[in-house]
Amino acid sequence: MTKHTISALIAASLTTAATAGDDHEHEGGDYGLTIIDGVTAVGIGDHDEGLVENIGERVFLADMTLIGPNWYADEPGIFIEENSLPDNTQVAFNLIGALQYWDGTGAVNFTQAANPMTLSFGPASATTSNDGSNVAGFALNYDADTIGGFDEHYDHTIDASAPEGIYLLTSTFSLSGASDSVTIFTLFNAGLDEAAHDLAGEYAENVLVPAPSALALLTLGALGTTRRRRS
Repeated sequence: MTKHTISALIAASLTTAATAGDDHEHEGGDYGLTIIDGVTAVGIGDHDEGLVENIGERVFLADMTLIGPNWYADEPGIFIEENSLPDNTQVAFNLIGALQYWDGTGAVNFTQAANPMTLSFGPASATTSNDGSNVAGFALNYDADTIGGFDEHYDHTIDASAPEGIYLLTSTFSLSGASDSVTIFTLFNAGLDEAAHDLAGEYAENVLVPAPSALALLTLGALGTTRRRRS
């Protein structure tokens, strides 16, 4: 492999990561799912355009509203382009660890929330653990012929007794025939202003998601090792 090729690969890594880490104007969109090289990939789902864009996005923002006995949100949804996957692909998720909470004061600092979050769709549901363990979600069926693409939304609920604040849900997605996605971070704003929501989003992108420079160094190191072993 030439030095030119190595440089091109590093530049591609930086570009992809930088795109995923852009200011979160786009993070309010749906989870856009597809399969790339046998791996479930996540981007921004735009159901109006029927496209999945910004592959590599890992931070999403959503607002919750007090409705009856719960804080409630039906965003983000899940979007998959029409005829982009085999018919009857199973669309599933895993909840990683416990729900996290920040009260919006001082520096961003997430700790385990006192209340869990439940994701439901019809009779199916999954709730984040209280002991930090992972929880397997449920699957929805992808109909490849649905006009405009697959566009479904879970109900996200937290008991109304939970305090106002920013809630951090960590998850992965899986599509049948592919390995799981990387970890996805979704920040739900329950009653705070958008300034706190934005700060939490910046924290997730800068602290929870690997930095582009780290990805580039890892790529360079791996390629350099390969070259030395082959020389």
